[in-house]
Amino acid sequence: MAGPIYNEKNIKAPLYVQVYGTITGWLKEGKYKPGDKLPGENILAEQLNVSRGTLRQAMLLLQEDGLIMNHQGKGNIVLSNKDMSQSGMEKICNPMVEFCNEPIDKVTLTIGFQPPTPKYQEVLKLSASTVIAIIDIVYYSQGAAQGFANVYIPYDVLVKGNVDFDDNDEVYRYYCELLETGGLYSDTRLRVTSARERTAQVLGIKEDDTLLIMEEEIYTEFDAPVLSQKLLFRPSQYEFALRRKNDRM
Repeated sequence: MAGPIYNEKNIKAPLYVQVYGTITGWLKEGKYKPGDKLPGENILAEQLNVSRGTLRQAMLLLQEDGLIMNHQGKGNIVLSNKDMSQSGMEKICNPMVEFCNEPIDKVTLTIGFQPPTPKYQEVLKLSASTVIAIIDIVYYSQGAAQGFANVYIPYDVLVKGNVDFDDNDEVYRYYCELLETGGLYSDTRLRVTSARERTAQVLGIKEDDTLLIMEEEIYTEFDAPVLSQKLLFRPSQYEFALRRKNDRM
């Protein structure tokens, strides 16, 4: 196999995702409070300078995430704070996007290939003769880097998805699909770390600045790992939600 392949280009989030982020920002800022009715579709579409079709896609995402509810004859109503916090880290998602305080509006991606190190042979249950894809992803909001992800995916997993390695948009979409539908459960660990030189350069911060790091493996229903990832967050830019409960007999 040829040496590592490195491609990089900007990947803009779909327009309806940007609209979703804008409206979510309004809710966080308190522009619309729990129980408030959002403006009608025509007004919102005009305010956001998008088509009604794009707006409706964003509204469906807001409804799926429990942020608003559509009442027939009444329109879209903002849910209570309790309802808005139901979806948290207990759901497998892309935490870089879901928990950022500002809407993520741009992603850059590089991809390379190499044999797995002993650590990833064990974590991903691979032999030394196999190949893994190493995907570095930087998440931006309004031009500022908010988080940095190192993702490790077995080459065979990407091949099964018929992924075009030269199309970074497609690689990123498939990665998101693996998070949302390819995995049944995860092993996730959170800790605090200090920024090293490379990460500091990527995120535009100082070396030794504090970062929050999430390390996790995503598994299928057959306990087969589909990816391992290390996510580095700027603590001031992220807020995580987790619903905990006691089992009662």
